[in-house]
Amino acid sequence: MIQRLHIPKNPALSQVVQFMTYVKLTREDILEGRTAIFPNATTNMLFSLDEDILVNRTSSSNSIYTSCSTTVFFKPYVGMKFMTVQFSSFGLSYLKKIPAFELLDTLSNLDIIFTTSDIERISSQLKECETIGEKFVVLERFVSRKIGLPEVDPRLPYALQLLNSEHSISIDALSQSLCISNRGLQKLFKKHIGMSPVYYRKIIRFNKAAQLLLNDYENSLTEISYTCGYFDQAHFIKDFKEFGGISPSEFLRLKSDSSDFYNYRISEPHTLDGIKQQEINI
Repeated sequence: MIQRLHIPKNPALSQVVQFMTYVKLTREDILEGRTAIFPNATTNMLFSLDEDILVNRTSSSNSIYTSCSTTVFFKPYVGMKFMTVQFSSFGLSYLKKIPAFELLDTLSNLDIIFTTSDIERISSQLKECETIGEKFVVLERFVSRKIGLPEVDPRLPYALQLLNSEHSISIDALSQSLCISNRGLQKLFKKHIGMSPVYYRKIIRFNKAAQLLLNDYENSLTEISYTCGYFDQAHFIKDFKEFGGISPSEFLRLKSDSSDFYNYRISEPHTLDGIKQQEINI
């Protein structure tokens, strides 16, 4: 696998875009089945530089997954080339300029964001670039032009910083830190992130637990569940299945197939059909 990461050089863009990537799969990569990527409450755009890409059950040359809160599955193939743009958790509201909750956990073509002519133009330009560096320059320029100079509410990055910190913070304490009521905090998150602060914190906690499972070979599931603030192991398993599509034990079995690009790989095509859509309380 050839993978490159690009951090936006435009200071205004870096407020709402975390990074861009270039990925190319080779014959040396394991390409059977589907690759799974865990949700992290961000919005991600995908531009194929080759054939259409099958994401979940939708095949497209370009797509966007907004305010993601469930695992997404790719069907890899030899020579697969694409670029992605990962927005911050509140980036969607500045890109689309609509309340983020209207597109919560939505996988769609890019035409819900850009015009067809814009999509065709940027896709053509990316394919024509000779180097990966040139592709990043073109893509950053395109996104910068579409977003402009966003006036980001300073409470948003501060709130996310507190929720992502090692020390757990209650919603009441978070509201007080932002000098806002709990109701006002809910409205702020729904508008810009698409979900409540409680639900956002659940996704962050899930990712922390997944990282511990990936790197920690000594602690038991019970120890990891308490370390991440779950009430008990049963709640931990329930959340892991909701966000990851599999149980923690199944992830431990599959994690040897993980990489910097994806979290696990499933070899049976029917596995995707068996994953139930969870009813979420946002």
